[in-house]
Amino acid sequence: MGETGIGQRVKRREDIRFITGAGRYTDDIHQPGQLYAVFLRSPYARARIVSVDTAEARATPGVATVFTGKDLAADKVGDLPCGWLVKSKDGTDMLVAPRGPCR
Repeated sequence: MGETGIGQRVKRREDIRFITGAGRYTDDIHQPGQLYAVFLRSPYARARIVSVDTAEARATPGVATVFTGKDLAADKVGDLPCGWLVKSKDGTDMLVAPRGPCR
């Protein structure tokens, strides 16, 4: 069992910096002119979105731009990975399911 990690403690490399307050999160990074992105997904499983009215969002002060799923598909924006990629125990890349912005 020890070789597979099942039932064994796994020492995580990142724990020390986070439990001592030395961890750095993306929210800790502030650059001049920095913009933020917000993704809104449908609250309805398997719903078919036929249109999106972005006029109010575009007119909101401070909004740089608004993209819809159609915009991202037209620009061939690929998957948006969740988290960070790590290596498996054998050194291969972690398997990640596709997570596109338009799915």
